[in-house]
Amino acid sequence: MTKNNLSKEFEKELSKLKDNNISSAEYRKKKLITYSIRTIIATILYLIFWKHQWVRWSLIFYAPINLISFLSIFGWNFLINRKIEKTKRTIENLEQSKESTTK
Repeated sequence: MTKNNLSKEFEKELSKLKDNNISSAEYRKKKLITYSIRTIIATILYLIFWKHQWVRWSLIFYAPINLISFLSIFGWNFLINRKIEKTKRTIENLEQSKESTTK
């Protein structure tokens, strides 16, 4: 495989990753809806069973986990796009260094 073909293959793979279902707006919307429903149900259950001491203690664990879940809906997309751009820059730098050493 020549260097041009290899770089084109990398570009294709990075484009596939970027267009992947995880980074699509539809996927985030679906995840946000399920997150909202899950949070509403949990809130209702907390309000119903608040008189029990163990429910109050479980909120200490539930709140951070719920926050992490919310942040992951938007954060993964940001991290994936950032990683893809970094990989593209690395490939370009490798190609430039390869061309400069062959001249």
